[in-house]
Amino acid sequence: MWSVTTRAQHSRAGLRYASDVTDAEWGI
Repeated sequence: MWSVTTRAQHSRAGLRYASDVTDAEWGI
């Protein structure tokens, strides 16, 4: 089950599509 903290850390709300990659993720 997702906690409030975990849900916030993994939120995709700011991205246009669920498959979009953030700059931090792209750097990996």
